[in-house]
Amino acid sequence: MGASQRKPAYRLPAGVKPLAVDLHVDVDPQKSDAFRGEVAISIELSGSRRAIRLHAQDLRISKARIETPNGGQRGAITPLPEVEMIEVRFPRPVPAGCATLKLAFAGKLRRDLCGLYAARVGRRQYAFTQLEATDARKFFPCFDEPAMKARFRIAVTTAKRNAVVSNSPIAHSEPAGRGRKRVQFEETPLLSTYLIALAVGELECSRPVRLGPTRICVWHTPGKGKLTRFGLEAAKQTLARLERYFDLPYPYAKLDLVAVPDFEFGAMENAGAVFFRETLLLLDPATATAAEQKRAAEVIAHELAHMWYGDLVTMAWWDDLWLNEAFATWMAFAVVADWKPEWHMWHDFQHGRAAALELDALRHTHPIYCPVKTAAEANENFDLITYEKGAAIVRMLERYLGANRFRRGVRRYIRKHREGNTVADDLWRALSEASGEPVEALARAWIEQEGYPVVGLRLRRRGGRAQLVASQTRFNEQPQRGAGRKARWPIPLVIRVADAPGRRGRLVRELLNGARTEIDLGRATPSIVYGNAEEAGFFRPQHAPDELAAILAAPRSLTPIERMGLVDHQWALARAGRAPLSSFLSVVDALARERDPDVLTALQRPLAFLANDLIPEAAPDVADAFADFVGKRFGPPFAKLGWRRRGGESDGDGLRRAALLSLVGGVAARPDVLADAAGLCDRYLADRRAIPPDIADSVVGLTARNGDAARHRSFVDAMQKASTPQEQRRFLLALGAFREPRLIAQTLALSLTPAVATQDVIFLLARMLANPGAREASWQFIQSRWPRLEKRLPSLLASRLIESTTHLGTAQHRTEVARFFRAHPVPSGDRALRQTLERFDWYRGFRREAARSLRAHLAASTGA
Repeated sequence: MGASQRKPAYRLPAGVKPLAVDLHVDVDPQKSDAFRGEVAISIELSGSRRAIRLHAQDLRISKARIETPNGGQRGAITPLPEVEMIEVRFPRPVPAGCATLKLAFAGKLRRDLCGLYAARVGRRQYAFTQLEATDARKFFPCFDEPAMKARFRIAVTTAKRNAVVSNSPIAHSEPAGRGRKRVQFEETPLLSTYLIALAVGELECSRPVRLGPTRICVWHTPGKGKLTRFGLEAAKQTLARLERYFDLPYPYAKLDLVAVPDFEFGAMENAGAVFFRETLLLLDPATATAAEQKRAAEVIAHELAHMWYGDLVTMAWWDDLWLNEAFATWMAFAVVADWKPEWHMWHDFQHGRAAALELDALRHTHPIYCPVKTAAEANENFDLITYEKGAAIVRMLERYLGANRFRRGVRRYIRKHREGNTVADDLWRALSEASGEPVEALARAWIEQEGYPVVGLRLRRRGGRAQLVASQTRFNEQPQRGAGRKARWPIPLVIRVADAPGRRGRLVRELLNGARTEIDLGRATPSIVYGNAEEAGFFRPQHAPDELAAILAAPRSLTPIERMGLVDHQWALARAGRAPLSSFLSVVDALARERDPDVLTALQRPLAFLANDLIPEAAPDVADAFADFVGKRFGPPFAKLGWRRRGGESDGDGLRRAALLSLVGGVAARPDVLADAAGLCDRYLADRRAIPPDIADSVVGLTARNGDAARHRSFVDAMQKASTPQEQRRFLLALGAFREPRLIAQTLALSLTPAVATQDVIFLLARMLANPGAREASWQFIQSRWPRLEKRLPSLLASRLIESTTHLGTAQHRTEVARFFRAHPVPSGDRALRQTLERFDWYRGFRREAARSLRAHLAASTGA
C-alpha cells in the first residue's frame, strides 16, 4: 500500500511511557469561556528519538520543551488532526531514559458535554469534565490511552468564590491575587487519563458521612442540599458491600459524588470524584418514585464498583471495555439486591437483559469483545451489548461456577493486577485457577461470538422414561437463509420441572454443547417444563405447542422473573416469525390476573407497540377492539386497587398501580381513566404530595395526551420551577406527549433553547418520535432545523436519535432516514444507522402477518 493510501495510525507509537503528570489549569467559568494551562509529563523512553507523539484535540498548544539529565531543548509542534494528536520534534535526539515533556495549552469551554465543558444553571456557569472514552485530549495534551497510566498532580487557579473538586483531596490552597486562588491537589495513584475529574464553580458540599476512614460527600449546585441524604446512604451501603466482596478497602483517599446539572452519561466513574446526572443522585424520597430510587441506587452502585473494576484494574484497550462495564452492571444489581431485597432488583435486571436480547437479534449486532481502532469505534460500544448482555454473561458464569468460586477468582484477578491493565484472558485465568473449571472455553463463545441461540424444547417418552429434547440454533429477528445453522454456544441449561400445575418443582441442569441433546427427566412425565429457570441464561427458550399450553394453563408455576421472560420470549418469537402473534396474545390472556408489577411492565411494552405503532399504520380498523381487549383484562384489577394508597401498602403495590395505569390509561386509553388522570394532575400541580409518587409519571403523561394550550403552559412552568430533578424531567418529557399540532410545534421549538438542557434534548425528541400524534412533525423538524439541532446533540447520545426514527415505520420514511443521516452523519452513529434501517426492514415484513393474526385473535376473543 502506497503512502497516500496508508491508514492513519490512531494508536500511539510504542516506546514512550508516561510516569507522572503535573497539570495546572487556569479557569473561571463565570468570568470567561477561555481556559489555559501547563502540563509537565514525566516520561520514560525505551530508546533515543527525535519526535514524540501525544494526543491533543481542539487545543492551542505552545511552548514545547523537553528536559533530560543532560539538559533541555525546545520542540516544534506539528498538529495531526486526522489522528487527534500532535507531534513534537526536537533538533537533537532525546536519549533513552527519563525525561520531562513540558507544554502550554489553551482552549474554550466546550458546549457538547465532553472534554472540559460549560454547564449553566440560571446566572451561574460551571466547568466540568467528561473524558471517557477519548476526550481527555480535548482538555489537555496527554497520552490518552487506558494503558498509559500515570500519577497526576493537579492544580487549579480560579476565583475565590469557586469550589474546585478533583480526584484527590486538596493538599493546600493559597491566594493567587486579584480575588483568585490556586488549589493544589494531592497526587493520585496510577490512573488512566479518561478517569481524571475536574469540577469548578459555585458548588456546595453536603455534610460528610464516613465508612471507616473514607469520607463521603455529595457536591451540588446551591439550594439542593436537602436532596443529598439518599445518595449518601446509598453510597455508604454500597461501599461497605463492595469492600467485603473484593476483600480490599476502597482504593482512593476520599469519595466525592458530584451532581452535574448538564451531563451526557448517566454517571462517570472518575476515581475519587464520581460525576452523576442530578436525577440519579439528588432525590427527595417523599416524592421520588420507587423506580427512581431503585435506578439511582443501581447507578451509584455501578459507579462505585468501578473503583475496583475499571479504575484500580483497567482494560488495556477499548476492545475490552466490557471488562469494566459488564462486571460493574452485574455487581450493581447484586449489591442493591443485598441492601434492599424488597426492591427485587433482579427483576429490573431482566428488563435490561430483554432489551439486549432484542438488539443482539439483529444482523448488525456485534460481539461483546469488539476490535476497536478509532475513537468513534470506541464510543459505538457504549451500548446494550457491552453493558446488559455483558452483565448477563457475567451472571451466567457466576451461577455456573458458583458464587463462592466466582468471588475467589475475582479477588485473585483484582489483587494480581491492581493499578495495572488487563485483557480478558487475565480474568479467565483467575477464574479457572479459583474454580478448577475450563472457564475460557465456555466464556469465549459468548464474549467473542455475536448473537445468541434459541433453544427448542419438547417433551417425549422413550423407554418408559420422560425426555426433554433440546436443540439450539442462532436466533435472528428476521429470517435469514442459512443464518445461524453453524453457530454454536456452550449453554448451561437450567430447566424448571414441575410435576403438578401450580408448583415450582425442581431444577435440572445440563450443559448443551452441540446442536442437540436429550435430558432424562425420570419415569414420570412432568406437567410443566420451563427452559430458562430464573432467566439465568442468555438465550430464548422456544417451547413446543403442548409445553407452552401447559405453562399458560398454570403460569404461577413460574417465578415472576420467569413470567417476565415468558412474555419477552413469546413476543420475540412472534416478531421473528417463529410463532404466530396469537401465541403472544395468549400469554396476555394467561397473565390477565398478574399481580407482580414487573411482569405487568413486561407486558406493557409489546402491547404499547401494537397500540401505537402497528395498529395506526397497518390495522386502524381494530383500534377500538384492541383497546377493549386490553381494558377488559387489566381494567378490573386497576379499579380494585384504586388511585390512592391504602394503609399497609408496599412498594410493590405502588408499582403495580403504576404498571396497571400504564396499561389501562396508556395502552387502552380508556376515557374515564384519562379524565380521572387529568383531575389528579390538577391536584398534583398544586401539591406534589397529593398523589402516590409511583403514578406521577403516568398521570402527567396521560394528561398531556388531550392537553390544551393552558395545560401546556402549566407544564412548562412546572418544569422550570421544579424543586427536584425528577420533577423537572417528568414535566419535560410530558411535553413530548401532547398531540395538538400547535403545542407540538411549541415543544419542538423549545428544544433549541436553554430551557431544555443539552443532556435532555435527545430524550425529548425520542419521546416525540414515539408519540403517534407528533412523530411526523418531529421528523420534519429534525431535518429542517438540523444545523441548529446538531450543536445540541452530545456525541454519545446522538445515535439514540437515529434509533428513535424506527417509530416512523414506513418504507418512505426508511428511505428518508437513510438519505438524511448518510448526508448528515452523527458521531459514532454508523452502527446505529445500520441497525435502524434493519428494524425498518423487519417491520415491513412483520406488519402484514401481525395485523392479520391480531384481527383473528380479537375476533375470537370477542366471540368468546
